[in-house]
Amino acid sequence: MSCDSAAVLLAAGLGRRLGRGNKALVELQGAPLLAWSLRAIQACASVKQVVLVMDQPSLHELESEWGETPEKLGVHKVVEGGAERWLSSRNGCLATDPECEVIFVHDAARALLETETVSEVIDTARESGSALAAEPLADTLKRMGPEHRVVETVARESMWRAQTPQAAKRKLMLAAFQSWPEDGAPPTDEAMLLEAAGHHPVLVHSPSSNFKITTESDLDLARNILSNRTTPANS
Repeated sequence: MSCDSAAVLLAAGLGRRLGRGNKALVELQGAPLLAWSLRAIQACASVKQVVLVMDQPSLHELESEWGETPEKLGVHKVVEGGAERWLSSRNGCLATDPECEVIFVHDAARALLETETVSEVIDTARESGSALAAEPLADTLKRMGPEHRVVETVARESMWRAQTPQAAKRKLMLAAFQSWPEDGAPPTDEAMLLEAAGHHPVLVHSPSSNFKITTESDLDLARNILSNRTTPANS
């Protein structure tokens, strides 16, 4: 397996719905949230570099509240975030080692990431150019019209719920960021950037446990799932 990939971990979000500041620093089973996804990323043999996107106040909080630094957590480089998620992602991707063939971006809020998912997304991007973790929808979809009335049932067979990590070969990823207009509507994820640049990322099936933690109930669910897992090695 080639050690040729750079990970960009986004941990600069305010977590407004959770209401606890930067949710990457929220406690989960005795460790800050970001420690869990870092462990999964670092256990992947393809990962050569880890870039953390985090603001300075959060870095200070990481040390004062948790006694941790990015270096202790195995991070190679730290960069500041931007005003929007995609700008934070761009900052992180631009900071990666030029020798890394593949770049992938992961949201720290998806703390239950599994190393197998990281490996599969990287391998697929290496072979096909770009890829993302995703989950096929199981529910029937309804399109809403006026007064919250259903106007259409949408076929779910080809619908997937996008997750992270999202990966691409380095040149493709950086070119996709460069081609997106800064004064346009912000893209929701890296796959959208790649799509706009004419690429078709491959969907890699990922477990439903790779959900984004945004509310207290999500935290409770994550605690239940992690109850039979080991504590992060860097906690």
